[in-house]
Amino acid sequence: MAKRRPNVVDILILLTLVAVVVLAIVKVGVVNRVESSGVDEAAIKTTYTAFVDKVRMATVEALHEGDLIFDEKTGICIGEIKTVAYEPLFHNLPDGAGGMVQAQYPDYYRVTMTIEGSVIEKEDGYFVDGVVELKVNSETNAFTKYAKPVIKVTNIEM
Repeated sequence: MAKRRPNVVDILILLTLVAVVVLAIVKVGVVNRVESSGVDEAAIKTTYTAFVDKVRMATVEALHEGDLIFDEKTGICIGEIKTVAYEPLFHNLPDGAGGMVQAQYPDYYRVTMTIEGSVIEKEDGYFVDGVVELKVNSETNAFTKYAKPVIKVTNIEM
């Protein structure tokens, strides 16, 4: 029987397998541990204000203090509703003289909520639980146990 020597292709395959194993060990063992420890240590309970515009009374009554509110895309809890206040919705409409006049939309309301959640401040911005980005004047599809509003964050208190 003739002895076979490893050729260049065999050596490249072995080097590739060794590199993949080393990268997997580094990713699982080192990188994930650093990322997860950074998230837990930097989380701060904070309060932010959000509002829901142009909703009917059924939605207003479905938003309760103490309910948890979740992000629709990720399903992550973005906080607990602390206060809920509502007021009639007004819009500016043109009058006949070229000016603007405020008129009330019948049966529509504007809801202002105070939400408390764990927010992490990173160099890119604020993140709820390190995942859901929280920006002032950004709209987010959210849901609670009884309602599915589109909220707009107006203030983040750090």
